[in-house]
Amino acid sequence: MRIGLDVHVLTGFHQGTASVWVNLLNELPPTNQYVLYSFAPGALARRFPQGHFVHRPIPRIPALARIQFAFPYMARRDKCDVFHANYYGPLVGGPPLVLHVHDLIYLDFPEYSTGIRRAMFATLGRASALAAARVVTVSEWAKRRIVERYGVREDRIDVVSNGLDRSWISPSESDISTAWLALEGQLPKRYALTVGRLDPRKNFPLSARVVRSLVERRELDGLVIVGSEDFGSAEFRAELERDGTAHLVRHLSALDTAALQAVYRNASCLLYLSLAEGFGMPLIEAMAMGTPIVASNRTSIPEIVGDAGMIVDPNDEAETTRAASVIINDSAVRESLVARGNDRVQRFRAADTASRMVAVYEAAALE
Repeated sequence: MRIGLDVHVLTGFHQGTASVWVNLLNELPPTNQYVLYSFAPGALARRFPQGHFVHRPIPRIPALARIQFAFPYMARRDKCDVFHANYYGPLVGGPPLVLHVHDLIYLDFPEYSTGIRRAMFATLGRASALAAARVVTVSEWAKRRIVERYGVREDRIDVVSNGLDRSWISPSESDISTAWLALEGQLPKRYALTVGRLDPRKNFPLSARVVRSLVERRELDGLVIVGSEDFGSAEFRAELERDGTAHLVRHLSALDTAALQAVYRNASCLLYLSLAEGFGMPLIEAMAMGTPIVASNRTSIPEIVGDAGMIVDPNDEAETTRAASVIINDSAVRESLVARGNDRVQRFRAADTASRMVAVYEAAALE
């Protein structure tokens, strides 16, 4: 089978789905051929040089024209049996569409989006989902939202959890140690960690206030945030200044895998207090690295965490502070959470994700 994949997020402006794609591509079976459409096929070919990948350029034209006109033409030209797109896809003219809808946060929580994005989800996103041969999403929570918001039948939606590739499930301890040597002097000695783009829904200012309380109690020395700039960056920094927590925060971005793993491995805990997520990749990354988790009780997050973290109200600073303090000070609780995380992360292997995704492609090709 020949499968077309829109992977422009890997060579354009960084988006949260980039790590999802990397983990998936690393585990796709070579029994099929995959046509990777990106803005920089030469660069992507150096990252994924395997023979089962074919690299094709996509034009730098407005997204609507690229999705509705360029992709159907290219996928047909390249003899793709199916075409896999994120959030929006061609409505007509292409091979059967597999539409990957990670979440509908922009519709469910309009305060975390621009008017243009909301309009695209409400119109083109819904039309694409109804036109797709199969719709894929990442959690049962997200599936329920797609059924309710888009009116897609449940039997046309496949839940395929995100997964971690072998570099996370069986990491290189020597690479992690080397990365930590370069990072250790830049970070607080004892720190809580949070990971995600500087987006208001990530709730980072509350994480900083929780850490301030723990610093005052001499249980932590600071907060490390790993994530790229986003539309909420300026307000986030302004809020840190208003709260008097800016001096406690160390912001990192563009870390390679070993460096990110080292930051997880040496954190006292992960504070994942997001107000809305379709999945939450940092949760399973933390599990893989043995980092105990304090997580929000919102949207899909409890579904992903299971029993491998302490679940809190992400608007309750006192409750969150108590939970983090228990993890930091009670070695039995900490060890129990880490052990449960090590067990649970085995459910989120990218090899299994890839196998399930190929089954979706096969079903779509028969539509």
